[in-house]
Amino acid sequence: MIDNYCLTYFRVMYDENFNMKDFCDKLGLDYDYLKDYGTDCSMEIGRNEIFNIDINEMVRVTLKDLFGKEVILSELKEKYKLEYYLERVPMLNGDTTKVNPVLSLDYDIIEFLYKTKTIDDLDYYID
Repeated sequence: MIDNYCLTYFRVMYDENFNMKDFCDKLGLDYDYLKDYGTDCSMEIGRNEIFNIDINEMVRVTLKDLFGKEVILSELKEKYKLEYYLERVPMLNGDTTKVNPVLSLDYDIIEFLYKTKTIDDLDYYID
């Protein structure tokens, strides 16, 4: 049996017309850091593996550099034809004596997802 674990990150999917430097500059993100978390078609922002029983706390850490920038994210999404995903990957211990994590999202996070047309991608695993 594993201990409860969770990974959260904001994934940006793009094509060959994407300018990662422009994207980072417009959002005030560290391009040199984020280019190491990208591939030829996606990048990760706010990767967080510090487990919290309330997934909302983890997601807020993931999105901390993006909150308040919904308009810019929407403009960039349209300009570069991007897809945004909030990735939530909990690995849960099936032991019923342990406290189960809170996986439902709070209103402020749902509002952010709605404003930026971000897909909530929850992939959970139970051991």
